[in-house]
Amino acid sequence: MDEDWRNWEEDGLEFEDALAEAIEAWDGKSKADIAEVHDTLSQADEDYLDILVDYVAEDDLSDGATWLLKHALEKGAAVSDLPDLSSALEAATRSTRWPTQLHLLQILPRLDLAGDLRKPAQGLVFTTLASPRAMVRAWAYAGADQLAVAHADLRMRVMKILDRAREEETAASIQARLRQCKF
Repeated sequence: MDEDWRNWEEDGLEFEDALAEAIEAWDGKSKADIAEVHDTLSQADEDYLDILVDYVAEDDLSDGATWLLKHALEKGAAVSDLPDLSSALEAATRSTRWPTQLHLLQILPRLDLAGDLRKPAQGLVFTTLASPRAMVRAWAYAGADQLAVAHADLRMRVMKILDRAREEETAASIQARLRQCKF
């Protein structure tokens, strides 16, 4: 991983540029490298989470940005600390980047989908049900179930989707998620 971003203050880089450089330097695989980005930069600027949400719309930054958002929540950031995720969910729906979609689907269980996030979450969930990636579909089925719990008008549609998935999907990751669904 390129080390230039670590000296961002000495080099006179704006925080936003340093964060983008750090994400771009990530190989997309090393958990230690991307976790170092969080450990080094998450407390350096109060707009850290807001900037990550903005980066979801940029294909070259979206995988790292969504990983960092998910990681921030796992490390104790409160959902209330997050900016509105509507734009991130909408960007992930349009994205062709499966890791971006997966990370946001994995964040959904922490979110309240009863209110303003319904429409963008619903877009992401129903779009990713057709993903060629089994892990993405597994989390999309879980998201559909979560939406059905929050919205009675979706229950019949989701029950049909989940019933069909239980019959047709063979991937163990999908069957495991389906067993956890309420519908």
